[in-house]
Amino acid sequence: MILLKIALIFVLIVLLLRLKAPFSISILFSGLVLGIGFSAGGGNQALVDIGRTALATLHEPETISLALIVGIILVLSELLQVSGQMTELGQVIIKTFGLHRWTYTILPAIIGLLPMPGGALFTAPMMDGVSETSIPAHKKTLINYWFRHIWEYAWPLYPGLVLAAGLAKVNLNIFAIIQSPFTVISALIGAILILPGMSISDQHIHKGSFKDFARMVYLISPIIVIILLFIAFQLQMLICVSAGLALAVFNILISRKLKITAILRIIFAKVSVYQMIFVVISVMAFTGIMRSSTLISELSRFFTGGIDGNIPFVYMTITIIFLPFIIGLLTGLTVGFVGITFPLIFSTIVPNGIDVMPMAVLAYVSGVSGVMLSPVHLCLVLTNQYYNSSFRKVYKTLIPVALSVLALAVIGFLLYTLL
Repeated sequence: MILLKIALIFVLIVLLLRLKAPFSISILFSGLVLGIGFSAGGGNQALVDIGRTALATLHEPETISLALIVGIILVLSELLQVSGQMTELGQVIIKTFGLHRWTYTILPAIIGLLPMPGGALFTAPMMDGVSETSIPAHKKTLINYWFRHIWEYAWPLYPGLVLAAGLAKVNLNIFAIIQSPFTVISALIGAILILPGMSISDQHIHKGSFKDFARMVYLISPIIVIILLFIAFQLQMLICVSAGLALAVFNILISRKLKITAILRIIFAKVSVYQMIFVVISVMAFTGIMRSSTLISELSRFFTGGIDGNIPFVYMTITIIFLPFIIGLLTGLTVGFVGITFPLIFSTIVPNGIDVMPMAVLAYVSGVSGVMLSPVHLCLVLTNQYYNSSFRKVYKTLIPVALSVLALAVIGFLLYTLL
């Protein structure tokens, strides 16, 4: 019954999107249905509890910070695009690296080293500068989305990885090293399944000079500043992106690419910025409703067969695979699935006295696979909306790519534990 309820929620989201309902409205309505379907109470009280939870989520510092960060990212991206710097950057990249399929993965991978919510918005305009019109919108979405997240498994700046190591009580450095092959696997599977079908003629001739490389660094200097402030000084992401925006405005003003009035219009009067912020708020409200519902406890009982204490290996493995995957699918947040499922898995399901590292790796890869397939993942939502691409076409490729990575993780786990 619980899996049927979850399936119906996803069907509802897809149906509303197919009916051209705004994404934010689709998610809020689906959150209402989820809250009612997994409510501890009933009737009017359930609706009151859902309303209180949603409002409380909107007042949380995390929600406010996230909305501001995404808003600043959007403004920064728009400034770099309108000023013509992204078009120039695309030309410099092609001149420096040559024009071939891997060129399109460079920027998402570089910016992916900076773990920020909705960060795919940085590279979406850049992809326009590099991409040819012959590349379909859904391919741009897939490339920008997938190759940005290949570091999720092993880059220790990602808070989800740090939290996972802490909750599973394993060494972070060892955990990251063991999972690093999945970064390579993710990139290779993405290249095999995503890059084909792009109507371009590969040109591997590199003509770029040091001057071209220096120009490229200058064009992405606002992003470099964000990365340096975050890594070297460990400042809050909101401060980092604000500094990046300030540098971008300064560069544009001294180069006279835009007038101050045009910059102010982009910062304060761009309707698409406020629409995206509302999308962020709706996703956070959905997540808050889900956390306050009985969904997590019902899923736990379902996968463990209601058994307490020593859980059989089969139940334990099924739980480690599917519980993080489903919660990742529902939240679209790595920190979300880790914070919800890892305390449960490593305190009640995994027995004491055994090597938890392979279970931590499997649980983490399973959860990330769910996050990558989540229809509420901000990077996927914002990138897809930016390119105005078809969700159906995106998922047609995204599902086999994500599940291939998960399948290899499951096979590796079974070989390690059974042989």
